Amino acid sequence: MKVGRVILCFIFFFSFISSLVLSNNTFDIEIFCGLSGVKMEDYNKYIDVANDKNKDLNVNTGLKKIEKGITPEINFNYNIKTPFMIIGLYLKNQFLIIFDSSTVAEWGSGRSAQVIDADFNVFYSGLGCRLSIANNEPPYLTGFIGVDGGICYYFWNNMYEATYQETGGNIYEVRKNWSTMIPGMNIEAGINWMFNETIGFGLKGGYRLATGNVNVKINNINGWTGPTASEDVVDYSGFFGLAGLIIKFNIQSEADKEGQINKNSKFPGLSEWIYKEAKSLYEEGLYKQAKEKILEAEKIAGDNELIIKLKEQIDNKLSSENTVEKISRLLKQADDYRYKRKYKNARKLYKEVISIDTENKQARFYLDEFDNKAKEEYNKAVELVNQGKLKKSLKSVELAIEYGMEKEAEDLKNEIENKLNKSNKKNTLYNEGVDKYRKGEYEEAINKWQEVLIIDPEDKEAKKNIDKAMEKIKEMNKEEERIITKNIEEAKNFYNIGNFDGALKKCEFVLRLKPENDECKKMIEEIKKIQEQNKVEVIEKR
Repeated sequence: MKVGRVILCFIFFFSFISSLVLSNNTFDIEIFCGLSGVKMEDYNKYIDVANDKNKDLNVNTGLKKIEKGITPEINFNYNIKTPFMIIGLYLKNQFLIIFDSSTVAEWGSGRSAQVIDADFNVFYSGLGCRLSIANNEPPYLTGFIGVDGGICYYFWNNMYEATYQETGGNIYEVRKNWSTMIPGMNIEAGINWMFNETIGFGLKGGYRLATGNVNVKINNINGWTGPTASEDVVDYSGFFGLAGLIIKFNIQSEADKEGQINKNSKFPGLSEWIYKEAKSLYEEGLYKQAKEKILEAEKIAGDNELIIKLKEQIDNKLSSENTVEKISRLLKQADDYRYKRKYKNARKLYKEVISIDTENKQARFYLDEFDNKAKEEYNKAVELVNQGKLKKSLKSVELAIEYGMEKEAEDLKNEIENKLNKSNKKNTLYNEGVDKYRKGEYEEAINKWQEVLIIDPEDKEAKKNIDKAMEKIKEMNKEEERIITKNIEEAKNFYNIGNFDGALKKCEFVLRLKPENDECKKMIEEIKKIQEQNKVEVIEKR
């Protein structure tokens, strides 16, 4: 075992070092879809029990168990190529859409006996590692194995259940709500067929392990006398098979793209990043700045042929261009950027002109104009923030940054983005409260609107809605008290005329609504004493 671990560690260490040296790594986007099995043992046991009871009542056993679903999936993979294998690091995003989550059992007459309408769908997000054999030239077929771990989550799981008498009368209606968040992991294997360097097709299968306990809140709609909260076990474990499309992007350095110059060119340390920056400046026509960068790269990797070649190109440009021609070229490029509203790039070029000719009127004019525009847009952004127009203010402050204002504008931008995030969160909580209110879940609605007030204590609509929800709760409590009082009076009447069974039923109903009602408790004790005293001994025949 120890030897195996040492070998495994060596492989990963060598792969990591190789990834630093080899820069032909790739980035993939995979779009898959297929079928997946699910266990959901607790729910399926409940369905089996319900079907058995329905069978005894001559109700058809039509309630369906949950056993499968459709699984769309999108993955983002970063593939590190080594001489022996490809190590893939990936982010998986999977949505499991459950089949047969709505089902009905019927009486012989065709009327509904039991109705279940549920949403058991779930998202899965996880990080994983995949190993496959390295291939060099497409088209090619690659096999792989992978494992990932993450979270199964879905905050809108619910189940509506209603039962009915054969005559059509409702027995009870209830809605169960829970927010699912359980750990999960996938083990998978498959093959990828790349038609070319960009597009491919994939097939894979595997097993998902995802099970855990969730708290369930039970909301009575009509006639429910059971508990109002419980704990449930959800189990989305099961085998899956998927097929899909693969889109590959090469992540290559300039050294790889220009490998014809020298395939053995090496970029130790930070030299590759400095080389890239120098090349970018060269392509923009900023030869002076490019020369400064390529000299930095030369200090680190002076024998690199790509660095040597770029340095020669920069020197040739600098030596072949006189001052007048250079200023003219820089001004033309800056004007082109300005027409395209790329003010940052234009500003760099105008500043380079000033570094050559401090009295250049054209460059000085536009630099001053950019400064004035930056201040103007910054002040406009501040005013819009004060007016609460955050989205418009964000556009103005971004324009101020583009014109060249840095510290102040960046700070304001961060402040605006934070306020926008709070505003979006506040609106989301407010709308969730509205949804709860419409469903009659008034306490949950109040909780959502109270969270809104934590973010914005001056939100008038949230305060007003909280008052409305509290009135609704008071009305419900009054109605419950009225029903209790009515049933107590009826129990007394039954008791007075000697109908003790009727009185017992009424009292038991009251205690289901209000278990602490002393009046009904006392009446039940008295009835039981009377029934005990009136019990007649029965003499059996031989």
